[in-house]
Amino acid sequence: MRAAVVDVRGLRIDLDDRPVLHGVDLKVVEGEVVTLLGANGSGKSTLVRTTVGLVPAVAGEVRLFGTPLRSFRDWWRVGYVPQRTTAAAGVPATVREVVAAGRLARRTLFRPARKADRAAVDHAIELVGLSEHAGRSVASLSGGQQQRVLIARAAASEPDLLVLDEPNAGVDHRSQEAFARALRTFVASGRTVLLVLHDMGPLAPLVDRGVVLDSGRVVHDGPLPTPSMTLTGPPDHHDDHREDYGAGLFG
Repeated sequence: MRAAVVDVRGLRIDLDDRPVLHGVDLKVVEGEVVTLLGANGSGKSTLVRTTVGLVPAVAGEVRLFGTPLRSFRDWWRVGYVPQRTTAAAGVPATVREVVAAGRLARRTLFRPARKADRAAVDHAIELVGLSEHAGRSVASLSGGQQQRVLIARAAASEPDLLVLDEPNAGVDHRSQEAFARALRTFVASGRTVLLVLHDMGPLAPLVDRGVVLDSGRVVHDGPLPTPSMTLTGPPDHHDDHREDYGAGLFG
C-alpha cells in the first residue's frame, strides 16, 4: 500500500468571515497525479494554498508525508508554483539565477553552490525545455516561458511533491506541451503531483484522478469526469438545482 503524501481531513477554511471550504477530505498517495477541478470560486486554489501552509485552517487537519502541517519542516520535499505571476518581478535576473533560487531549499543561504546543486539547476532548466535560454533575462521571455521558469525553480530542489496552481493558465500551446513533457519525466521517477487545472490540455493523459469541488465541497473523487457527467454535491442550500459541470470544468 502506497503511503499518503497529502492527507487532508475535515478541512474548513473561512476567508473574511466567509466559509470557503466545508469539511473537505483529500488524500494523495505516493506516485499519484491528482488534479483539482471546478468552477471559479469553488475553493481549488484555497485548498492547495492551505496544503502548503499559506492559508490557516479553521478546523480539520493537513498532513504532509505523515507529519501534521504545524510540525512539518522538510519543505525541500515540496515544490510549489502559485497561480501565474511574472517570474521577472522587476529584477533583471537570468533564467539560471531564478531557477537556482529554488535550490536554496536544499542548502543553507550562505553555503556556496556545489556540483550537485549546479547539476540540479541544469536538469530543472532542461526539464522544461529552456536550456538554450538559461543565460537570458527572464523579463525578455514570453509569458509561457516565464511560467516554465517558475516550474523549473520549484523542481530545482528535487521535491517529492509538486503542487501547481493553474500551471497552464494563459500560456501558449507550445509551453503547455513542454510542461506536459516535464511532468511526465517528473512522475516517471515515482514522485507525486497535486495540481489545479481549468483547461486539461495535454496534461489529461498524465492524471490518475480528478477531484471536483463545488462551493467548497468535494462532489467527485475518481476518474476524470467527462463533459457529459452531471455532478452534484451533498444536500445543502444549493441542492434545489443541478449543475452540469461538463461545460465549465475543461475550459
